[in-house]
Amino acid sequence: MTEKYKDNDVIIREARKEDMKAVANMIQELADFEKMPDGPKLSIKDLEHDGFVQQPPAFRCKVAEVQSDSNNVVGYAIYFPTYSTWEGPAMMLEDLCVRADQRRRGVGSKLFHAVAKEAWSSGCRRLDFHVLEWNPARAFYESAGADNLTASEQWCYYRLAGDRLQTFVQQ
Repeated sequence: MTEKYKDNDVIIREARKEDMKAVANMIQELADFEKMPDGPKLSIKDLEHDGFVQQPPAFRCKVAEVQSDSNNVVGYAIYFPTYSTWEGPAMMLEDLCVRADQRRRGVGSKLFHAVAKEAWSSGCRRLDFHVLEWNPARAFYESAGADNLTASEQWCYYRLAGDRLQTFVQQ
């Protein structure tokens, strides 16, 4: 059984531009885990620009470092502010990923807590995120008190992207 890290072994901090190479690698690792290896289309330069050059940034990012592992980035969370017409300011957690060899050690929990804490302290009344139905992390989110809106409110999540988005706007 994998041993959980002690509290001071894992540091959660704001990502820096130079972290985007590690984040890009983990985005691909997450895509592989989600059985969508051809999904990611962003480059490291895209992440650097969108998160650190563009103003305002398109996203925020936290990373997890393990102190005993040469300050190695082992996880990330990408999130951004949104707005709910029912509740006001909200936060959307786009991705939360921990390297496969670091899972079940409390890193993901620390990242999730840090994003939730930032959402709450910045005046957000909710934190939204998506989890694949088969992902075992669902149990963690549900134990934290998250509602599965597909089950409880029958919300369906839709996407209009790529060629279909272009075709629609050009009609």
